Amino acid sequence: MNGRISTGVKRLDDCLGGGIERGIITEIYGEAGSGKTNFCLNLAIRNSQFGNVLYIDTEGVSGERVSQISGNSETISNIKFFRVRSYDEQLEAVPKVINVAPALENVIALIFDTVTAHYRVERDRRAELRKRYGNTLTYQIEMLNNLAINMDIPVIMVNQVYTEKNSIDVMPVGGSALSHMAKAIFMIQKVGQNRRDLVVIKHRSLPEHKKCAFIITGTGIE
Repeated sequence: MNGRISTGVKRLDDCLGGGIERGIITEIYGEAGSGKTNFCLNLAIRNSQFGNVLYIDTEGVSGERVSQISGNSETISNIKFFRVRSYDEQLEAVPKVINVAPALENVIALIFDTVTAHYRVERDRRAELRKRYGNTLTYQIEMLNNLAINMDIPVIMVNQVYTEKNSIDVMPVGGSALSHMAKAIFMIQKVGQNRRDLVVIKHRSLPEHKKCAFIITGTGIE
């Protein structure tokens, strides 16, 4: 089995040495509207012809956008969406997906879009849960990392960003838990109308700050 899966875009695959690595967590972060979900949907839809893609959706993926990218291909039935509407639901969904995955044939990837959406919003609820269960986000990340290793699949986690006081730099949400566990980290950066760079922040074989260009189109990314 190849050590990477395609992003669905040849120029990105060539730039990344073949695509997204199997067996590890890959974190993708960027500002709102930078194209994180477009990147993930394109990857999911292009790979659905080869097997099952698990997609944990906390943001409410647009069915219209899925249709635009897929062209109504029948293979999108291989994308198993798990809609999560709150942090409580997220706590239930992650173990559920982990239990379902081994029972499915030919799982290609797991995408979590966005891992910190409810975590960031529900601060009070999260504090209550932490008192009872410890650091729940860290536990979810550890479980998903084990899944990536045991099933030899890429687990792609989308993350939100914030700007530190007196700084213009954007930073991923969630502290060090995700950045420590992820073996590959990419930032999506806006560089013009519909033009984006996938910037290497951390990687085991690619140089830091390497930029891989792509364009957001009406039918996905290219």
